[in-house]
Amino acid sequence: MRNGETPSRKLPFVATVLLMRFGPQDDSLLGDIAEEYQAGRSGTWYWRQTLTAVALTAAGDLKAHPLRALSSVLIGWGSLLSCFALGDVTANSIAGLIWGWSRQAAYATGWWWPFQVTAAFISYAGFALSAAIVARSSRRSPAMVLVYAASVIAVLLGFAIWMETTAGRPVPMPHTLFFALSVALPYHWRSGVLLAPALIVAVGMLATPPREHHVPKAL
Repeated sequence: MRNGETPSRKLPFVATVLLMRFGPQDDSLLGDIAEEYQAGRSGTWYWRQTLTAVALTAAGDLKAHPLRALSSVLIGWGSLLSCFALGDVTANSIAGLIWGWSRQAAYATGWWWPFQVTAAFISYAGFALSAAIVARSSRRSPAMVLVYAASVIAVLLGFAIWMETTAGRPVPMPHTLFFALSVALPYHWRSGVLLAPALIVAVGMLATPPREHHVPKAL
């Protein structure tokens, strides 16, 4: 480093990867944001610019390719509900294998936590797998992962309203949706309304092939 030259600051890694994977294919934008950050802008400013650029890109992709967005959402939810359809049996089996748990004994003893642990694992695994499938199926529009994540947030919030309006009343449901409506979605509304979409975005970043970008300095 030359005398009097300001040392370069390391760009926020996660924000930069998010911008490069889901942001616009515009090297000048990445360069401008990086230059502003190197000139003294805060990390909060950098994240705000990143999220704005990513949101605008996703909105543009959604407007330009509505059928592709609908297809991504259907693919995501189709794969997710397929995992949930097997979730009850799978969670039972894993809990029985690890802790010797059984549903019959749980009704008598109230010992449900092994099933709750494995059910949470199966649920998050379903979200992760569906995100990877959406990312791989929408390589031309990586931001479709974000559209799918937004649909998950909308469903979880809608499910919260549904729970409030049907509280205390039995609701008939198909057996294949029992795990989703009785275990997975209630759990994610209570403690994972942000974690589940965040997992989708994280897995989507890992599964999305990087775009052709000039990587900014100090990444």
